[in-house]
Amino acid sequence: MNNKRKQIRKVANIVLETSDHHTGVSLGQVVNITTEGLLLISREPIAIDTVFQMDVHLTDPIGTLSFGATALWSSPARQEGNFWTGFHIIDISQEVVKAIEEMVEDWQADNGNAEN
Repeated sequence: MNNKRKQIRKVANIVLETSDHHTGVSLGQVVNITTEGLLLISREPIAIDTVFQMDVHLTDPIGTLSFGATALWSSPARQEGNFWTGFHIIDISQEVVKAIEEMVEDWQADNGNAEN
């Protein structure tokens, strides 16, 4: 696969559950994220080109981050019954951009590595 990412994704060091904003149905867990895209691992395959208004549920005072994202690719994970799906964020507020940037900076500080 040709990697066209402009930003290096940061691996989540906390469990971040996601859901479809409109239905509340779980989509999976965030594996890594930037302000431009994210990787989820899920129990169900997600169809390519599906567009979601996605909620990422945080445990801190920020609460829930909401943005629009489209599934670019999906494949089975090595662990049977799990699936990887790569998303491109297509609609995001400046508030949520800032929250993601701060969250990722905190992950880097926790890892002690600004380049992780």
